[in-house]
Amino acid sequence: MPGMRIMMAGATGLVGGSFFNRAVADSGIGQIVLLGRRSVPELEAHGKVTSLVADFNKLDAVDPSCEVDAMVCALGTTLKKAGSRERLFEVDCLYTEAAAAYALRCGARTLVVISSVGASPTASSHYLRTKGEMEKRVTALGYPACHILRPSLLTGARGETRLGESLAARLLSPVSFLLPAAYRPVHADTLAEKIHTLLKEPGEGVRVHGGGKHR
Repeated sequence: MPGMRIMMAGATGLVGGSFFNRAVADSGIGQIVLLGRRSVPELEAHGKVTSLVADFNKLDAVDPSCEVDAMVCALGTTLKKAGSRERLFEVDCLYTEAAAAYALRCGARTLVVISSVGASPTASSHYLRTKGEMEKRVTALGYPACHILRPSLLTGARGETRLGESLAARLLSPVSFLLPAAYRPVHADTLAEKIHTLLKEPGEGVRVHGGGKHR
């Protein structure tokens, strides 16, 4: 099948879903491999989409089953949904690292991963420490091109209700122009389009994109 071959983790999320729709519509992308813990029949209905169902805790023992050019990792959860700090760390950091490492073994040379503004291994917030640790781990994998996106509050139509984020978006949107660029809300479609662009022009090395750089 001609065209770029992409592996995705997190295709059912807000940003992942938006990017997935772009990838499916792009004739320059010939194959999309959905890496996940369960199959998603509605996404697999597209002709160039296949699924790889795996236990992320055991991905390091799974032999590469396909060849891809790039990896897009949009995994993420919330403390409320995860149920504990340990579980949030597992999903946002360990699963992201495992997915990126697996894609690298499948031949991927470009990685695009979603983090968060303020991410740092030494941050006071557990969430931001988790994202910071994830960044440290994926950059250590040695991708020829590694892009880390650090959005602030994400906006868009979610399949689930996140009351805190919804309220924050309503409060911040009218005054977002007063905020530093890095802390302005970012629509999921804007971030998805940025991912799409980066895959087409990946460049080399580790690059961090935040604030206005998403546009």
